[in-house]
Amino acid sequence: MMDIKIGNNNKINNSSIGQQVNLKADESENGDKEPNSKSFSQRHPILLSVIVSIGCGFVLLFSFWKNIINFIESLF
Repeated sequence: MMDIKIGNNNKINNSSIGQQVNLKADESENGDKEPNSKSFSQRHPILLSVIVSIGCGFVLLFSFWKNIINFIESLF
């Protein structure tokens, strides 16, 4: 660290000016950890993607998609 001279050769050794603050996303101001501070999608991204994929696959199984595909193909 650097030495600071004040006035008549007064020295302050190894001092820090200001306060160092380390805040983490899962800690509050007084240092208590809050359980489940992240959302479900942040805690379980792979599980959520599997659930969404299964849901999309289930919707695509319905037979009305044939009518929609035929309509879109008839436009071209």
